[in-house]
Amino acid sequence: MVLQTTEFDNNNNNNSNNITTSPLPDDPLRSFSRWYQSVHGYVSIAVCAFGIVSNVTNIVVLTRKTMITPTNHLLAALAIADVLTMVSYLPYAAYFYCLAAPEETYAHPKGWMVYLLFNVYFTITTHTIAMWLTVSLAVFRYIAVCHHHTLGVRFCTLRRAKLTVAAVFLATPVVCVPNYIKYRLVRTNDDGGYWFAENWFVTEFYTALNFWLFAVILKVAPCVLLAALSAVLVRAMRAAEANRARLTTDESTTERAAESARTTAMLVAVVLCFVVAELPQGVLAFLSGVDRLFFRLVYVPLGDVWDILGLLNSAVNFVLYCTMSRQFRRTFVGVFCVRASSGAAGSKVNARRVAEKGQGQHRVRR
Repeated sequence: MVLQTTEFDNNNNNNSNNITTSPLPDDPLRSFSRWYQSVHGYVSIAVCAFGIVSNVTNIVVLTRKTMITPTNHLLAALAIADVLTMVSYLPYAAYFYCLAAPEETYAHPKGWMVYLLFNVYFTITTHTIAMWLTVSLAVFRYIAVCHHHTLGVRFCTLRRAKLTVAAVFLATPVVCVPNYIKYRLVRTNDDGGYWFAENWFVTEFYTALNFWLFAVILKVAPCVLLAALSAVLVRAMRAAEANRARLTTDESTTERAAESARTTAMLVAVVLCFVVAELPQGVLAFLSGVDRLFFRLVYVPLGDVWDILGLLNSAVNFVLYCTMSRQFRRTFVGVFCVRASSGAAGSKVNARRVAEKGQGQHRVRR
């Protein structure tokens, strides 16, 4: 989410009387931004609804006893972070895009503006958690595939996966503190509404530093690392496939190797989806830290696009798991389809018993 603040004169205590606006030129990018803003709320609600259901399904399937592995533990934690992101975004999209407008000229109640800032801080945190869990996932898989007999046995354990998840969830809020303290609520002119502005201590240097932190540490660096690890994993997959084609092994060994290759391919797909969704935003955020005008002319008009890309990335994993993992499909069918069939069969048996009991009572009366 990209916040476009009102510029205030911080040297004047009566901030509500010192709103200044700088007209921006109308260009194709801003025209597209206005058009997409009119449909963004409805698209986001649909994506969030699907993503919440699909990620809850991921959590249920990946936490079954037969599915508990270090990789699946990281995937389950990733699904939790994605669910939290979309649950928080859903009310924001419904109010600010379907019922109102995300603009300072609209008289927003204070409660909704408090929620807006909460949603900004919360989704930045959960999305950053998801990013570093994805990095951890790629690192775990790299070690397991490329150093299986040396480092893999020692480091790719369930205990270390749990420690990694705990470290990411605890460290991320600390790293995001500069974002938490950047904004404050202000009352707009005479309409009784509220908007937000930067705090008095937020200087040009602070803003640029925050953009570089956000762009380099939280976006570009993880994406570059993920792309590099993906390339290594793809090369390792091809080498393993060539070895498997050369060697004659028993059927069970071949099946295990094929399942491992499918798992690696699925994780590479998850990682590459993340890179495609996040890297462009990271690059533009870095450029925004260099040039504030670039931020206003390019980065802000694309803010809703960044949001929907992030939401789509959070919602797509279920599709990847179903299409690329045989074990996930089998467990999903076992958990949901078999239970549904058992429930339907049980209902039929109960209905038949009730009918037979009723017929028996009817015969006794006769």
